[in-house]
Amino acid sequence: MHAQRALLPIFLLATIVCVRCATTSSPLQIDEPRTQLSSPIDEEMPQLIPPFEVKDPPRTIEELKERLAAILKRENLTGMSIALVDRNGLIWSGGVGVRDRSTRTPADGETVYRVGSLSKSIIALGVMRLVDQGKLDVDRPLREILPDFKIDNPWEATNPVTLAQCLEHTAGFDDIRFNEIFAPDDTMSVRDALALAPRSRTIRWKPGTQHQYSNYAFTVAALAIEEASGEPFDVYLRREILAPMGITDADFRRTPDLEARLATGYMNPEQPVVFRSFAHRPPGALLASANDLAKLVHFWIVRGEGYPPIVSAAGLARIEKSGTMPYPKTDAEYGFANYSDVWGPVIGRGHDGGMPGFHSSYRYFPSLGVGYTMMLNASYSFQGYFEIRQLIFSYLTHGQTFAAPPVVAAAEPPGATFFVPGRPSRGLFGFIDRLWNGWRVTPVENGELVISSLNEQEPMRLLPTADGGYRFQGCSGSMMRFTTNADGKPVMMFGWSYNEAGSEGAARGRLAAFKLTTCMLVFAPLWAAIELLLFVLLRRRLLPHSLVVWPAIAGLSCMAFWEFLGRAFFAGVIGKVHPLTVAACADTILLAVSSAATLYCAVRWLRRPDRPHMLAMIVPIAFGLVFSAFSLWLGLHGVIGVRTWSQ
Repeated sequence: MHAQRALLPIFLLATIVCVRCATTSSPLQIDEPRTQLSSPIDEEMPQLIPPFEVKDPPRTIEELKERLAAILKRENLTGMSIALVDRNGLIWSGGVGVRDRSTRTPADGETVYRVGSLSKSIIALGVMRLVDQGKLDVDRPLREILPDFKIDNPWEATNPVTLAQCLEHTAGFDDIRFNEIFAPDDTMSVRDALALAPRSRTIRWKPGTQHQYSNYAFTVAALAIEEASGEPFDVYLRREILAPMGITDADFRRTPDLEARLATGYMNPEQPVVFRSFAHRPPGALLASANDLAKLVHFWIVRGEGYPPIVSAAGLARIEKSGTMPYPKTDAEYGFANYSDVWGPVIGRGHDGGMPGFHSSYRYFPSLGVGYTMMLNASYSFQGYFEIRQLIFSYLTHGQTFAAPPVVAAAEPPGATFFVPGRPSRGLFGFIDRLWNGWRVTPVENGELVISSLNEQEPMRLLPTADGGYRFQGCSGSMMRFTTNADGKPVMMFGWSYNEAGSEGAARGRLAAFKLTTCMLVFAPLWAAIELLLFVLLRRRLLPHSLVVWPAIAGLSCMAFWEFLGRAFFAGVIGKVHPLTVAACADTILLAVSSAATLYCAVRWLRRPDRPHMLAMIVPIAFGLVFSAFSLWLGLHGVIGVRTWSQ
């Protein structure tokens, strides 16, 4: 009876875990770590997306709307708004689906969305307008532009941080931390946001040597706008950038008018996202409609011609190119929040945005004189998102044919066969990004390469390009180059991401060990439940309680950590001292304690003369060794005892 009392809670919790595991893609919620651990205003886009081929492109707006509606229905998406643009202005704007599932209000061109990282494109234009006015210099050391903003840059003497590096994500800043994500409202100033986490001011790699996405860097850029203009960044941008384009409603704050037209975002068809204000407004707080951003797209198509003076031709050209890293460029380069899109027959430019419950994109195609903007109030279908974009492009270009890039014999050979990401953009959970990402590059016939990812995506073929790089089949330009860094180490520039030569065996070994550990953590509480069931049926104990209970506690505490973390994020309290964040912290400590206790009890019972049979001891010994090593690994990365309110 005592054994039943001891193991009954484990049995109940294990049942809950079984149900939870059956309804999620990964019991530990970390097979796609960007979903909850990354910044909420990141693009969150997969890196390898094969080009979609649209057969029989739509020829009328009505046909386009029908095809879009079919995608929404198939993917169970909520709604979307789009605007189509050419050199003469707006071709058409409208919506498909609804902006809210409960009210069933149709989406249209005036529906407002949280456009996330598209905000950065407005910040970049604001910076370059000040450059044109002689008030800013993007290549000047940041310490001279913002003398009161102190950063910790170990390479300051030789590699000072510049504003250009901030705008290209090469400065070395960490991304925003847990305690600087949410704010009570939209009134937090830029300086107050930057003061929330002083450790974010530490430069984590030599500036100008790696591209790693950092929302924090764009808040620094907004501070430079305020320093140069003498007024709040959003006031300056509304007057100097948005208003001259004819954009009168878009704002970095939720005004009453915008709130009345705001779509509801959905993380899944049944999970609406509560609107929560972000502390770092500059990189991702813009609220805008498809009609608003259509004017931005048109501005880029005509290069500002016909508009009041906003940014010079030279300024626009600088925005469109990358210039802060020393490596050979690809066609898929990242400028100042404006990047090349080569996933199609013609190179486009623009930016994407991801927010909880929202995806957004704008594209313009300089060689064609057309473009579009599209917004979704759903963030749970990358397949649908990319199909929608390709379908829109096919409509804009129906009846046209495009020549493939010229075939060349060979390009720069890779200096290694396996590459891993450089320093991750997130200091705390960046080790998970490195764990899951890695690329094997294999030369094949005709100077071509085959690239396969560590996470077992479908291998893809790379064709050599005239610039010495490589492109994917169906793409319009290069997106991979091979070179070496200053230390002579082989480097792979994949798009704008920096990857270094690494050991494939070590990478696969780490990933295999991680997968094995997560499986064992899930199995431990189930194993305890099985032990309880056998005890009830056989009326005898197979193992001492300590060898069953402690591993189960370790498994449950690890799974509960991710659950508490996710709930804290969506409740908007992840940066506060709150029962959910305290529970997450306590769970990591409990994981470490229970792992150590599992190993201790296993060793202690091994030394006892009345120990269970050695075959029965194999499982608890394995639990003790693996869980203790896992806890040590997490501790080395700062996860054990993590306090999200002070990160």
